[in-house]
Amino acid sequence: MFDRTIALDVIERAIDTDPFCPVCGAPTVIQDDHGIIYLACSSLGEPHGFLARVGAALMPHLRRELLDLRPGIAA
Repeated sequence: MFDRTIALDVIERAIDTDPFCPVCGAPTVIQDDHGIIYLACSSLGEPHGFLARVGAALMPHLRRELLDLRPGIAA
């Protein structure tokens, strides 16, 4: 379990390090996916069309896991 100040520090450092997506230049945002916190490209979405899917496979937009806040399973 992360302390709130540590979690905020990790998030702030990630935004300072990567404020923009290296592929498209869009700003990065923080996303929560069921307790996992990601730094992701704000234009990230499902690619539509053949060329968009090929482009996403060759040069994926930024999506990096920062924190896993899901509760652990007790032994």
